Parts: sequence; C-alpha cells; structure tokens
Amino acid sequence: MSKIPLKPQNETFTDTQWQAIFDEGDHLLVSASAGSGKTTVLVRRVIEKLKSGTNIDELLIVTFTDAAAQEMKERIQVALQAAVNQESDSERRNHYVRQLTLLPMAHISTLHSFCLAVIRRYYYLLGIDPVFRLMSDETERLLMNEEVWEALRDEKYEAKSDIFYRLTENFSNDRSDEGLTDVVMNLHRFAQASPNPKAWLTNLANLYQASDDLSQNPLYLEYLKPVFVHQLQNAKQQLQVSLATLSQQQGFDKLVAVLEDDQQQVLALLQALEGDQLDMFYQLLAALSYARFPGYRKAEEKEVAQPIKIQRDAVKARLDHLKELFSIPPEKMLELMAAARPLVEEMAQVTLAFMDKLQQRKKDKAVLEFNDLEHYALQILQGESGEGSEASSYYRQQFKEVLVDEYQDVNRLQEAILSWVRQADDHHGNQFMVGDVKQSIYAFRLADPTLFIEKYLAYEKEENGRRIILAENFRSRPEVLHFTNYIFQQLMDEELGQIPYDQAAQLIPGFPHFPKSELFAPELLLYEKGSEVIEDPDELSGEWGLDDKTEGELHIVALKIRELIDSEFLIYDKKLKQNRPITYRDIVLLAPTRKNHLTILDIFQTFAIPLEINDAQNYFQATEIQIIIALLQLIDNPYQDIPLAAVLRSPIVGLNEKELATIRLANKNSSYYEAFLVALTQDTPLAKRLQTFAKQLEDWREMARRQSIATLLWQIYEETAYLDYVIGLPSGGQRHANLIALVNRAEAYESSSFRGLYQFIRFIEKIQEKEKDLAQPFVNSVEDCVKLMTIHGSKGLEFPVVFLLDLNKGFNNQDLSKRFVLEESLGAGIQYIDEERVRYDTLPYQVIRQLRLEKALSEEMRKLYVALTRAEQKLYLVGSYKDQADAYKKWSVSLNEEDWLLAQPIRFTPGGNLMNWIGMTLMRHPLMQTFFDDEVNPIKPRHHEAIFSIDWWDEARIKQLTEALQVDASTGNETKAEQEVDLAPVFQLLEFDYPLKKSTMTTSYQSVSEMKRLYNDPDENEIAKLAWESTFEQSQRQHYRYVSERLTKPRFIQEQAIDGAAVGSATHTLLQLLPLTSKPTLADLKQKLQELVASHQLPLALAKNIPLTDILWFFETDLGKEILANPEKVKREQPFSMIKDAREVYLDFDEPGAELLVHGMIDGYIEYADEIVLYDFKTDKINGNSAAFQANYQGQLRLYKKALEEALGKSVTRTFLVALSTNTIFPMFVDELPY
Repeated sequence: MSKIPLKPQNETFTDTQWQAIFDEGDHLLVSASAGSGKTTVLVRRVIEKLKSGTNIDELLIVTFTDAAAQEMKERIQVALQAAVNQESDSERRNHYVRQLTLLPMAHISTLHSFCLAVIRRYYYLLGIDPVFRLMSDETERLLMNEEVWEALRDEKYEAKSDIFYRLTENFSNDRSDEGLTDVVMNLHRFAQASPNPKAWLTNLANLYQASDDLSQNPLYLEYLKPVFVHQLQNAKQQLQVSLATLSQQQGFDKLVAVLEDDQQQVLALLQALEGDQLDMFYQLLAALSYARFPGYRKAEEKEVAQPIKIQRDAVKARLDHLKELFSIPPEKMLELMAAARPLVEEMAQVTLAFMDKLQQRKKDKAVLEFNDLEHYALQILQGESGEGSEASSYYRQQFKEVLVDEYQDVNRLQEAILSWVRQADDHHGNQFMVGDVKQSIYAFRLADPTLFIEKYLAYEKEENGRRIILAENFRSRPEVLHFTNYIFQQLMDEELGQIPYDQAAQLIPGFPHFPKSELFAPELLLYEKGSEVIEDPDELSGEWGLDDKTEGELHIVALKIRELIDSEFLIYDKKLKQNRPITYRDIVLLAPTRKNHLTILDIFQTFAIPLEINDAQNYFQATEIQIIIALLQLIDNPYQDIPLAAVLRSPIVGLNEKELATIRLANKNSSYYEAFLVALTQDTPLAKRLQTFAKQLEDWREMARRQSIATLLWQIYEETAYLDYVIGLPSGGQRHANLIALVNRAEAYESSSFRGLYQFIRFIEKIQEKEKDLAQPFVNSVEDCVKLMTIHGSKGLEFPVVFLLDLNKGFNNQDLSKRFVLEESLGAGIQYIDEERVRYDTLPYQVIRQLRLEKALSEEMRKLYVALTRAEQKLYLVGSYKDQADAYKKWSVSLNEEDWLLAQPIRFTPGGNLMNWIGMTLMRHPLMQTFFDDEVNPIKPRHHEAIFSIDWWDEARIKQLTEALQVDASTGNETKAEQEVDLAPVFQLLEFDYPLKKSTMTTSYQSVSEMKRLYNDPDENEIAKLAWESTFEQSQRQHYRYVSERLTKPRFIQEQAIDGAAVGSATHTLLQLLPLTSKPTLADLKQKLQELVASHQLPLALAKNIPLTDILWFFETDLGKEILANPEKVKREQPFSMIKDAREVYLDFDEPGAELLVHGMIDGYIEYADEIVLYDFKTDKINGNSAAFQANYQGQLRLYKKALEEALGKSVTRTFLVALSTNTIFPMFVDELPY
C-alpha cells in the first residue's frame, strides 16, 4: 500500500473514498454501492494523478458509455480549470494548462473507442482497408447477417450433406428452418464474447464425451449432483421445521403422517444420490407420490396448517423440479450424449463457416462491427505468438494507470484486452477498477460479473491486489436505503445475486441534509384485479371500464402523479438547498420491459401528463411508422384489406368510421379493395376523395417499379405533407425523426444485395415475427415531462421520485425453453430428436439450463436492486393481485423462516416475479400486521429501521378519482382548469422587444481565417465593416460573422483531386513537426513523412504532393538558419485568442459592452529575451504580383503581432512572410491599425 496523505479536516470525502483516491502500487478494486460517489472519486483520483506530474495522455480511462466518457471529460476539465485559477506556482500552472490542451485527445472513452484507436494506429498488421466504416445501424447489421447466412445455407443444401440435414431437422419444423438460423446466430453472438471465438466453437463437442458410468461423468459430478444434493437438503430441512412446529401442537396426527411420508422419500433419495446409486435414484424419483393434505375447518387449526401447507407445496415443487431434471434413465443419458455429439460438431462447423464468410463480406465492403473492434485490437496487442506485441509494449509504457469504470459489466474478451495494456506484473499493478456487482444487469450483452467477484474475493486477502468498499450512499433518503437493505438482507447471497448482502454491502445514509418527514416512506400501490372475466363488449359499450391489470396499474400511477403535482408535493432540491414543489421532470417510471410503453403513453395523454419515452425499442410499433408501412404494403399489393383500411383512416386520407363503412356497403361480398374501386366510381363527395387517393396510389405503384424505396418514401412525404403533420403532434420531434430514420433504413437495406419493396416489407415483418424491434432515433428533450425508461436504461441515473411498474410480470425465461441453451464457460446444450421424432434433454442441456436459470434469477435480483436505488426521495412499487388474500398466500411462504436470509427454495422461484420477492420479505415486518385482517397469523416482530405502506386500489376507486379529476378517459380532454388558461402572459411574452437584439445577431467568436477578407485593402488602413440589412436579407444569410466561403468538398471530389489548400495544410503539418536539431536533408524529410503517414497524421496522397525542395530552400536562408540555431526559443503552430470590441468590426453596431473573441493559429515565432521574430508560411502562388500578395496578408500579420505583444509583453521587432512557392521571404512592416 502506498503512503496515503492525511485527510484535511475540511475535506468532505469519507475515509474509504480518500483511500480510493490516493492508494496505489497494486491493482485496486473499488466496490462502490449505488449512490456512493464513485464518479466523483474517479475524477478526483485523476486530478490528483495530474497534480503529481502525470500527463492526462498517460492515463487510460475506460467507461461503459460514450455519455459517461463525455461527462468524465467535462468534470476533469472543470477541475483542471479550477486548479489553473487557484495555482500560484507558474510551473505547476503551466502543467495544468497543458493538461487542458491534451484533454480532447486523452484516452477517455469506451473500450470500443480505445480499440478503434488501436486499430487505426496498427491497421497494417491486420490486412484490412484503413478507410473502413463502422456499421452503427442495426438494420444494416441484420441485413448483412441474413444475406451471408442465406448464401451459406443454400450452399449447404446444394452439398446434400446428411449431417446438415439432420442438424436442420433437429432444430427446425416442417414449416421453416428458422430454428437452425436462430442456433447459428446465437452461437455466433456468444462466441464473439470469447477472446478466441473459433476455439470456443471448436470445443463445443467436448462437452458430449460420454463415459461408461454417469456417476463419474465430470458434468454430472461438478454441476448436476451438487444441485440435487442442495435441493434435497433444503427439502429435508423444511420438512423438519414443519414437523418441529407440529410437535408443539395437538390434533395434527394425520398431517404429521403426511409430512413423515414426504420425509422418508426425501431421505431415500438423498441416500441413493450420495451413494452414487443413480439407477435407484431415477426409480425413486419416478415413483414419487404425495399423500393428500388433510383438511381443517376450525380457525385455530387453519392458522397452524396453512403456513405448513405453503411450505409443503414448496417442497413438492422442488422435488418435481428434480424429477424433470432426471426424467431419463442414466444409461439413456449417456446414449443421448453420444448421439448428439455429431450434431454439435456440425453445428460448430456451420457457425465457423458463417463467421468466416461474414468476416470476408465485411472486409470486401470495408466495414466493421463493434465486436470486430475488440477482436482486432486483441489480435494486435497479443501478437501472432499470443505472448504480446510491440503495440502492447507501447501502451504499457504509455499508460501509467488504467482506470476502468463499471468493471462488473466487463466480459472475458474485454478483460483480455485490458490485460495487454496494464502492467504485466500483478505485484506492482496499475489497474484501478470501480464498479458494483450488485448492479451487473447486462447479461444480454454477455457481461461477466464473475470477473468482478473473483477479484472481490481474492483482493480481500490482498492476493495480487487490494479491495476498497464504498458503502455510504449520498443519493437517497434513509427511508429508501433502509427499505432496500431490509429486502436484500433476506434475498441476496452467493447463490442468488452471486454476492452476499452482508454488512459490507449494506447501504449507509451519507447525505445528512434531507429534512425529516413521514411522507417519504416507500409505498406499494397494488391493484385488486379480481377474476378479470371478459364480459360481452356490447354490454360495456359506452361504459367506463379497465380492460386488464395493466390498465388498472397505469391508471393508479397516473392518478398518483396528478395528486403529487396538483398538491405541489414538496421535495428537497440539493442545488437550492431547500424544499420546492415537485415538477413532472422529477418523476421517472421504470419498467422491466418496453412492452407497455405505448399503452402508458396513451393513458398518460388521457390524464394530460406529459411523457418522454427513453431507450424505446418499439420503432415499428410507432403509429406514424405503422401507417407508412401499411401504405408500402398497399403499394406492393392493394388487395390487402387491413393495410387499406388503416391508410384510409389515417391522416393521409382522413376518412372516418362512417365513411369506411360506406365503402364496405358499396360491395358487401368482395374484398375491401374491390369495394373501394366501386365506391370511387359513385357520384359523391367521398368518391372524389377516393379518386384523388387512387391516383396517388397508382403513381406511387409505378414509381416503386422504377425508383428506390428511399426515393419513394420522400415522394410520399412530400405529396402528403406527412412530415409536417406529425411535427405538430405530441412528441412531434420524435415522430419526425422516426420517419426520417425509415428512409435511412431503406437506404441501408438497398445498399445490400436485397432489392425491391416486397423484400423490404418482408424484412420488417421478419423482425416483428422474431419479436425484435429497432431503437427509435434519439431526440433530445428538455421539456418538463415524466420520463419513462426500462430498468436497464436507468442504470447510473437518479430521480427524486421513482415508480417501479409491472412488478408482477413473471421472470422472462423464454430463452430457456428453446431447443438449445448457451453458456459462456460450458458452451452449448441441445435437445436431441431421435428418428421417431421424440425430443430428449441431453445432460449438457440440463446442466446449462439449470446454470442459466440460476444466473437469470440472480440478474433479476440485481435488476431490482438497481431499480430501488434510482430513487432519491420517494419510491412507489406498483403491482397487482387477484385480491388481498391472493397476495397473502404468495407472500406468507416466508412466515416460518427463522434466519434473516430466506431459504433458497423460497427465493428460487423460476415462475415468480419481483413483487412476490418484495412481499415475502416485507411479510416478516411488524408493519404487516396493520395491512391484513386480524385473522392472519401473528407475525414475529423483527426490529429494523425500514418503514413502508401498502395502498390497495380497485376499479371503483380508480373510476371515482378519475371522474373527480374531470378527465374524460376515452377522449383525453383537458381538465377545466387547463382550459381556462389566462393567455395574457403568453401574448406579453410574444410581443416583448428584446433591448439587445443586435447582439443576438452577432457571434461572440470569430476566427482570423474568417476575418482575412477584412484586410484585403491595405490602402484603407481600417477594418471593412458590414452594414445592417433588412429583416428578409438577414434571414437569408449569416450576419455579424465573417465566414470563410470555402466549403468542404464532397468525398468523391476529394478522392479525385488534391486541392492546393490541402497541400498547404499538409506542408504546415510537416514544418510544425520537423525536428530542429540539425539542418534537414531530403532523406530526413522523406523519413518524417513516412512517420506521419504511418501514424495517420497525414494521408499518403497529400504527403506525395508536399514541395520538399521548397522546405530545403527555406532552411538555407538566413531566417531558416536563425531558427535552427535557436530551437529552444522557437514556438510553432501556437494558438492565440484576443478580445475585440464589436463596434470596431460591425458598421452601425451601437450596443456598448459587446465583445468578440478572435482566435487563430500563428505558424511560428522566435522569442528572445527582449524581442520577438514573427514568421508565417504561405504556399499559394504569387502570380507575378508580389505587392498584392503581401497586401493580402498584411492585416492578418497585424493581428498576430498584436496578439503576441499583448500576451508576452515584448515587442515584435521583425515580421516575415515566407512564400515557399517562389522561394521568397518578404520582410513585413505591420504597424498597429488606427482604431
């Protein structure tokens, strides 16, 4: 451990935070609980490193997202600026200023961005096109995968391979072979998370090496047997607890006999299992039977029997689960493994072939995926030998420390990359890792929390590193933290959650300034949904009613939000340091999935609650997109009733239901399109509208045959003004962006080998069939609105008020019901279908499925932790049950538990949900006696600081409160209060005449290059000024800023010709970076150019056009020799800034105090003790008029001279204009401008 400085008394950091800031000398793992200030600690650690003399480019700082990297840079910049202002020592101050200049180029980024930098530096080691492009759009990636796979699959079918046919039959059905596609795509995705994907795939079949005796099979011994033993031991323990309870009661002999019979069966199973008598074990499981639970009528008997029945049901569920896992005789298991092995080998070979062909296609197109960045970077760093490369040595020498944020979300591939840039000696480690394994919720991105856990356990013993724990929470009120602790003390351990929720893991309140109040206890908002019997829709016509539990829950949330807003509920504002009324932007809704996002939007519009949906992957569900897709379907084939009706009803045509019915009546016995054709021939106003649309449809159909889909979409948008229409709707910016994104995705689609409107529509349908969707384009919003996001999307964020939605949603184990399951370390488990079409679970399938199930439940538990800890002040948990008795039945399974940690079988509920977990922990709290009838079991009081409340809602209460709010639930009319808005303040704002209007039309920033044209007339020794123009003229062009008229050339022009300005810039780059230690030779110049090209500082095409002989000439001149004689005094490419009064620049500008920041770049100067020599290189041609050439740059050099003299306090005694093209140096006499 390094020597840590004493913490000053005025420092607000905790002792452990202080240690995390200064400790070094070993690898450090900082386990930072939610809200513990890890980002603040990380930034301060970086600043302290810089203060100790480290340069910012000597640190590698890896973040999980681009947004986090940007925030990190901004925080470091603010801290450095403060250090500059506070530092009196000039040397240290200059060091901080240098860090600010280096900051934009610092390695503060995601790991993908760092990998990209590695590849761009060493691309030549990979044999890839250096001008590659990243595929950032999911559409393009999906299309390329499908294109390559279809070609490979056709190739395999043409080869008529028997084993490939067997593989297809095993995973597909008689309707399609999409099952095999799913296998290959998932295998490919999993393999990409491995440091060596090909080895991972090649080794898949090793898991299927069958032994002669199942009891000696490593897979059974290491994974399956421990599960069986653990489950049976738990069942035995639960039965013992129940029997012990009954031993103190009278009159339960029948129940005791039932439980003892269960106990004998469990003991027999344990004996067979521990004696490796697997045939006997199988037979006992197959013969399991359960005696009927006795009935009891007396209240006091029910009071005793009911909890025991719940416990017994849990035991039966455990035993039935074991029966499912061991449903095949042992010898049959071994046979299945041997039969499945050839299929697994073929499965791996097909995936390897797909991987190779996909990689080749990407090389051909010069594109990369994000996964490619990691694999290529690792390939560069580890070298061909796998023992490290020069690149690895370079980065290990460059980086004095490697800092990794969100380390719990790193996978094995990313860990391998980091291992090649941190110090190789673990005893003198330089990697600083910060994260919280309790917040590892990215298994779908193949994050591997076991990496964090391994170091967490090893570093506790100080093996190759040290561990620091940050437990204080500076985010949330104590009510939120105590509630969270109470739940997770009972739920989380190494088995479920993958880490113990011990004293070190508990959240400690760290923010002392929250005002005390009883209003911030977490609340459970529970909807009593009843039986949800679907009634006759005709009987409900016109009546108020809720369709399902989701609508019930969402109405409760909307009503609660309106109550908070209308009552001006007070929350504490940390910036203002006082209470203030709540606003919509203080509230967030967190949902487990995106499934109900659009339903939430509809209901909130009904209640006039503004809502912004973040991270929404429901692009194709958006109304505006569905309408355009329906129109495209119609253009492809008009004989489609549903798309036709959708388009006619949409704003594009604008018919109402009555008009749609009129069309139907025009021809009752035909398709709707044929009825449409009849209706448009009638002499009615409706027919004229239909004729207009029919003409448009025909034109679009013709256009679709000749033009691209993107062109067709633009034509539709233009003719229908649909873009203008949606921009005026709620969330108009998002809707507009969605429609533009559809054009972009159509372009991406057609850039592949796929063509045609039909194929494009089919592509969209296939995405929807697979229950996938694309993310909506992000539109930034600063409106006062409630935020809606998933729990995943909320990670790292915090909100004053949090509603957790849909907590009764069952855990998603859909992936575990497929015919294959995958796991990072073990590989692939498959179901095997024999020749009689009977499907069997192989042993690897059972093992991996069980392991995945445990991991999935652990992640669900960590998701709950993330969700609860987003709340700063008020937490609402929303769910539903049939009635209160139903909730009690599900929650009371914990009542007989004695230990704080609930027994594993109670927590291990694959068909469970988050609300059941929460309920069974709260059920043991004394407060629960106030929320249920007196007839329930007395609950053992357990002392804890947690408090909470439960609020039950039913449909009648929801209806009453909704009507009281004067909200029409069907039309979404605004409340009366909102309709009677006083518009006078609005008109006052609209008519306000801003007194400094002219300042708003200028810029506060002006570059010298943009101002060059001000100095083109040296005879007029003053700055040319702009006249004020009319409002119309002002709207047509930029004002009060001089802008260079040179525009960036299109890429196709850039690729065809090298422009003189580009050559000039390249020449300046060479002159800036050329060593001044000796007079350069032609060989020196060429060598330097090669270095600049290799490091991507100059493109090869430009390097070839730099006039090297002109540069050699310059260093033969007196000025060149003077520069070479004083290299330490020469400053090159020096940026400068200066303030000028706007009235000196703009004609008729009469507002005092307005200033411009003028900035530029000086080519070079020599700074002596009492004078400065200024010089400037020019590469443009003189064209015979040297006087005009000098005059053209007179004003520019005046500015440079003035800037240097003001900054350095010395006189510029000599100024030279160096014309390289004519090998001429012009002494310049640049007096001050008279202002």
